[in-house]
Amino acid sequence: MKRLKLLSKLTILLNTITAAFLLLISIKAYAGYATVLIYHRFDEDKYPTTSVSTEIFEKQMKYLKENGYKVIPLKQLIYYLETKKEIPPRTVVITIDDGYRSTMKAYRILKKYGFPFTVFLGMEGIDRYPAFLTKEELEILKKDKLVSFGNHSYSHARFARLMTKMSPEEYEEFIRKDTQKAERKLKKLLGYIPKVYAYPYGEYTKPYIKVLKSMGYKAMLSQDPQNVDKNTPLYLIQRQAIVGSWASMKHFKIVLNTEVLPVISHTPDIGYLSKNPPEIIQVKIKNPRIYKNCQIYLTEIGWERAKRKDDILYIDGIQKLRKWRNRIGVKCFNSRTGKRATFFWSVYTR
Repeated sequence: MKRLKLLSKLTILLNTITAAFLLLISIKAYAGYATVLIYHRFDEDKYPTTSVSTEIFEKQMKYLKENGYKVIPLKQLIYYLETKKEIPPRTVVITIDDGYRSTMKAYRILKKYGFPFTVFLGMEGIDRYPAFLTKEELEILKKDKLVSFGNHSYSHARFARLMTKMSPEEYEEFIRKDTQKAERKLKKLLGYIPKVYAYPYGEYTKPYIKVLKSMGYKAMLSQDPQNVDKNTPLYLIQRQAIVGSWASMKHFKIVLNTEVLPVISHTPDIGYLSKNPPEIIQVKIKNPRIYKNCQIYLTEIGWERAKRKDDILYIDGIQKLRKWRNRIGVKCFNSRTGKRATFFWSVYTR
């Protein structure tokens, strides 16, 4: 009898330890990264590539609420990145670009769920063109502590492309003047100048980054489609676009469950290529043994199986690039967590 009781206690203890271990594995599988979502328009069928229906948007917010995701303000994510603190499991940040009037539709849903979010305002259109937020609508948003704002430029120009049409000095001055013009209007409408910036079209260059840093911007956000971890640079915070065909619940769940591939270095660098075609596309990664089935993406050719040499993943034999902008990505399967992991950046040709 005593033996049976002892066996029963040991079984209960073993089950408890197993449950705790499985919980730890579950937590670790989600730990270490945040998903920064980017939206643009809501219920605007004329713009299918940048709009999402409020019906799907509410389903997504409900999914976050019911599945234990923590939606935090952008400023809290910036704190994690500044201090290199580990990002808690299931962390999400919500951003909306441009400042279209349909943002108010999203606002009502976000307020219902109590989710903070940041609106990056394209200042030429704000309180000027019919499609954009009015001063009165901004006043409503300003009064709500859930809402914060960022600079999305004044002109919403293709800043990366302009680099080839100006001298280096002219280019930097154009960026500075455009940013200052946006800041003047932000100060007038908001009463302050937010020092966070979202690159129009998600396009960035080294001089662009340099100018914004010199103007005191704490963080800059791109549209490279990956999640962020504590090693993400503050001037290249990647975001997951939830627009068009990428607005489906299937895609939404995929991006939430994608880790950050720990890339130590990559070739080519961000911005304009020094050679076209590049001799090689490669990344050096941490913990190479746990990453399997790796592929490398280039906009012009799609996904290709990556070659591997120790901790280096690469493809070579690349043909001359025809597109002026190419996104490069790396995708691997994490054999420990059972999740995919990605890393992306953008390059341009002259």
